Amino acid sequence: MRRIWMASLWLATSHAMAQDAPPAEDPAATTLETLTVRPDPEEVVDLYRFRNPIEVDSGGFGRSWKEPTSLEQLGKNGGIVPVLAGLAAQQVQKGARKIPGWKEPEQPAFARPPPLDDAQSARALRLYDAGEPSR
Repeated sequence: MRRIWMASLWLATSHAMAQDAPPAEDPAATTLETLTVRPDPEEVVDLYRFRNPIEVDSGGFGRSWKEPTSLEQLGKNGGIVPVLAGLAAQQVQKGARKIPGWKEPEQPAFARPPPLDDAQSARALRLYDAGEPSR
């Protein structure tokens, strides 16, 4: 039933479409000049025009993030082999730090004693307050 209905609908519309006459040209119609449409010029966005008034401290992600090496920088550094050798050396160093008894190469800073003893600092303060030139 459905197929018969679809076929009759198709035949009715195809016959009606065949009888449509081509549109006649209207003599009263006027042709306008050609209009060229161009997009507005794009504004150049300067990302560094305004300084952000909010100062944000770097978090853990900012401290640990390292931008990947570009291919240009990789080529300037001698290629992939030296870069991979450097990465392998870093991994060996990380592993060596886990060895028991390993000491970091950085030594803690020790404060040195003041350069003047109490009598010398009292004399310097006295001379400074008196306004005398130092010898």
